[in-house]
Amino acid sequence: MPAAPHLLARRTALTLGAVAIVATGCDDGDSSDPAGAPPATPTSDPDTVLVDAVLADLARAETLALGAGFVDLAALHRAHIEALEGPEAEPGTGGASKAAVRRAEQRLQRQLVQASLEAESGALARLLASMSAAVAQRLA
Repeated sequence: MPAAPHLLARRTALTLGAVAIVATGCDDGDSSDPAGAPPATPTSDPDTVLVDAVLADLARAETLALGAGFVDLAALHRAHIEALEGPEAEPGTGGASKAAVRRAEQRLQRQLVQASLEAESGALARLLASMSAAVAQRLA
């Protein structure tokens, strides 16, 4: 069994060597971009666009609920907005009917389901799905 420690040391050395090569990178000096253009700017995170859309939907629902006097429902939307690190609340405008609030909540619930399916991040998908479930529970 004396060969085992020797084998382990060789594997460790090979692994460390491979890591060093990858960490330092290999550049043979042959650039495929002769003009020396600056590196491409990173694309925006698709979840950022999705979260912005969800925040807009939640803000509309919160404003409508506040305007109709559904303070508990507005508080639910505020908690969801805060979970997504959204903006501060805006004052609601009065006059919304119960039927209008219900239709808006049904639409929001469907939008949250769709957003949870579109999310790239698993954590975001779970968060959006739980928000959808919370809205659905309020509708029941």
